[in-house]
Amino acid sequence: MRTFIQRLVCLLFLPGIYFACGQNMVSENNSDKKTTLEIEFSKNVSLDISNGFPKLQGNPLFYSDKANSYFYIQTSDGIGTFDLKKGGEPVSYLKVSKIEGLRGQSSTGQNHFIPNNRDGFLYFDRRNEEIFVIENSQVIRSQKLARLIQEAPKPLSGALKFAIKSDKIVSVLNMLEVYGKPPFQYQKLEKSLGLFSLNLQQFEQKLPLPKEYLNEKVNAYDLLISMDYNPETKDYIINFPILDDLIITKDFESIKRLKATPKNQFVSLENRKGVNLGEWKKEYYTENSFFTVYYDPFRKLYIRHYRQGLSEADYDVVTSNSYKMFHPKNKNFLLFMDEEGNQLHTMDVSEFNHLYIHFGKEGMYILNDTELEEEDSLTFSLFSIVLD
Repeated sequence: MRTFIQRLVCLLFLPGIYFACGQNMVSENNSDKKTTLEIEFSKNVSLDISNGFPKLQGNPLFYSDKANSYFYIQTSDGIGTFDLKKGGEPVSYLKVSKIEGLRGQSSTGQNHFIPNNRDGFLYFDRRNEEIFVIENSQVIRSQKLARLIQEAPKPLSGALKFAIKSDKIVSVLNMLEVYGKPPFQYQKLEKSLGLFSLNLQQFEQKLPLPKEYLNEKVNAYDLLISMDYNPETKDYIINFPILDDLIITKDFESIKRLKATPKNQFVSLENRKGVNLGEWKKEYYTENSFFTVYYDPFRKLYIRHYRQGLSEADYDVVTSNSYKMFHPKNKNFLLFMDEEGNQLHTMDVSEFNHLYIHFGKEGMYILNDTELEEEDSLTFSLFSIVLD
């Protein structure tokens, strides 16, 4: 099962084609909306990865504070921190061998790090199934998962972007442990999120899959849940790939649904018939899907990434040219909404590396590079976002 999960995460999150854009984009607003949103290209920011940094692989890692935005690249030895405002070389490089209190021969090859402040990380050791909290190059607490969790599903450490450290540590659970096998039609809605206490002494499973999953033949891709966090209101914003609504909750008991879709019943499950990874991939990409969600705390916006289904002919073209699914025919969009759910703008990001998107004080960063084979640098486009 681990091998299958790793392959699936790679199919969804590995990068790959080059594009740069410098155009103004203004939202189309309904006549009864007072708020307008303008997105305007500001500049390109290049990062120097020539000094031993690998080409991108795995999940994107970002962090913003009130002053700066940071991008992180993991290596076999540790993790490098780049200042997106400054560009250039990394501003720091944390070596695993220099982390005080980190036990074992831990590999960093599959993006175990999760930044939660400028110099602080969560770290998942998948081989030893252990979680660490690291501050200023020192382990301040750790826990073996087996001491807290006896049954599936367990935290999905492979999609580390979607673990959040707030007044607790919240992680997406690996739904494939219970659902990635026959009969594929779900008559019980398992819990989807795992909550660790900050002292790592307690763990509980929360938030069952939405009722839209019940008695449906969803596949593995439909179970790749993602989330973001509003630090001001302490709301968790959760994206389920087949759901028209975003789920918003503070306590994982009381929830609010916020409609966030280009049209009602955007995702159909009628083509879900396969029982293996290749069939699942084709079924997923030939149907619409909600890929992920972002919260922009600087402008108080929800941004939902969705993609339109490919025709079978276009799917064959895309997969024959790019196993990473980067192709202009694979249409991806960002839907911008205010906190009341009013839709302000839709941006086509199909020709960018749309897996690498971040919202900082200065605007939205999106990676231009998609092939990432022999480059000595990475280039992000920075777009300003103005609400009026």
